[in-house]
Amino acid sequence: MVLIQRALRNRKGDTFVFIIILVFFVLTLSAVLIEYFRMESLYQQVEYVLQRGVNSAVEYAMRDEYRRDGHALLDTAVAEERLYEYLRESMTLDPGLNKYAGDEWVYELEIERIHATETPPRLTMDGALRTRSIFSFLTGEARLPFSISSVNTQITEGGSE
Repeated sequence: MVLIQRALRNRKGDTFVFIIILVFFVLTLSAVLIEYFRMESLYQQVEYVLQRGVNSAVEYAMRDEYRRDGHALLDTAVAEERLYEYLRESMTLDPGLNKYAGDEWVYELEIERIHATETPPRLTMDGALRTRSIFSFLTGEARLPFSISSVNTQITEGGSE
């Protein structure tokens, strides 16, 4: 304490205070960047898994009997059902679409709208990923919106022609 008082009284004390302010600024900036990249990584992981689920639901619900006639049709009810099944089983979400790591809550999917069209075979899911941040005491929980869509225009069964 005496050392700090002595440093604040003489000319070298100005440098000491400047270094403390600089260290505080660097630590704060580091915390903001680390949290930003944590949130971005979580968002990318969830978006990737959701895209895979939407693609899987569209491919599963394609009406293959119409492909030989050159028509691409989607069974919209089956596609939506398959998507919810994917969310529960592959993403291991609870009925409220919450994700837990052990006993700790990680995030919640807020699905605002699922829109499926028979032709062109398209499934679109709009919603948001709700999670916590270390800055939740300032801003509350973070909401990261997403819009995931998949279209299947392939008219040959099982091939890429």
